[in-house]
Amino acid sequence: MSDPRLIRDLLRHQSDFMAYLMAMVRDLDAAEEIFQNAAVVVMQYADGSGAEPVRDFRAWAKEIVRRQALHYLRAKGRAARFAPTEPELLEQIDRAFDEDNTDSIERQRELEALKDCASRLPETARRMVAMRYEVRASFDDIASAVGRTAAAVQRSLSRTRRLLHDCVQSKMTHPRGMSR
Repeated sequence: MSDPRLIRDLLRHQSDFMAYLMAMVRDLDAAEEIFQNAAVVVMQYADGSGAEPVRDFRAWAKEIVRRQALHYLRAKGRAARFAPTEPELLEQIDRAFDEDNTDSIERQRELEALKDCASRLPETARRMVAMRYEVRASFDDIASAVGRTAAAVQRSLSRTRRLLHDCVQSKMTHPRGMSR
């Protein structure tokens, strides 16, 4: 019997698990691949391979994600040029994830604030942010597209990140007062 709650819960915690994976593997493509592998395991369990109900979804799913990440790191460690993450660091990342009490509602508020703040950016800044973080373009590629040097793009993105951070913090502190 399929349990759609497990899939829904996995998607609700996706940003948590992606942040956890990024801390472990330091590679967005790898983190996405590992998350997808973990999602397959959760879906198989939801489709009836799991005999017992899941009591603490976040802890249960984190263990699946962690095991998938460790499998990835072991496989990558066999590659000559890959520097594996230190076991002590992995343990610290694991503890930090377990101790994170941030509410998903709070994260949703932050995301909405970020979207609002980003929509207020000048067109060129929005374009550079989109190229860098959605397309993962290099500074050189962005520079060519906007007619600036790579160093100027890097400085501009740094200022834009700082503006976005300050704007989001302001909105989180004063949710009604849409300053900036």
